Amino acid sequence: MKKLILVCLVIVQCTAGFGQKTLLLEKMGTLKRYFFDLGDVIKIRTKSQNHTLKNYLWNIDDSTITIGPRNKVNLSDISAVYKNYHFPSLIARFIFIAGAGYFVLDSFNNLINREQVFVPRTMIISASLICVSAVIFPFHQQKIKPGLRWKLKIMDVPIR
Repeated sequence: MKKLILVCLVIVQCTAGFGQKTLLLEKMGTLKRYFFDLGDVIKIRTKSQNHTLKNYLWNIDDSTITIGPRNKVNLSDISAVYKNYHFPSLIARFIFIAGAGYFVLDSFNNLINREQVFVPRTMIISASLICVSAVIFPFHQQKIKPGLRWKLKIMDVPIR
């Protein structure tokens, strides 16, 4: 009898819990899906006020999300979601630091050796590295517009 009561209590406790909600951005007809949980950094653009909001995802309700402590946004009011990619940003920063570092080190070396400080070869190489990093940097973010192809959904089950 005690085991039966214990099993019933465990079943009641398991069914009484609330599931964590997840914001899902998926491309219809493909397997591309991006999940946003509470605490994730998200960047969106709204339709009504044309504001760009970037902050932590604080709350997910049935049809609204809260970004930061005060910004409540309806799902129908979102005109764009920005997805960040880490690798292009990392490569762009690395190439920029390499170009600037090469310029500083070579110029400092020429200054120590009492040669011409700004050598055209050094300026060409470092400027080309800095320009390549400036070209790569915009590829770290993709603008996704919810509509016919992309859908925003709120799911009641934790995915991760």
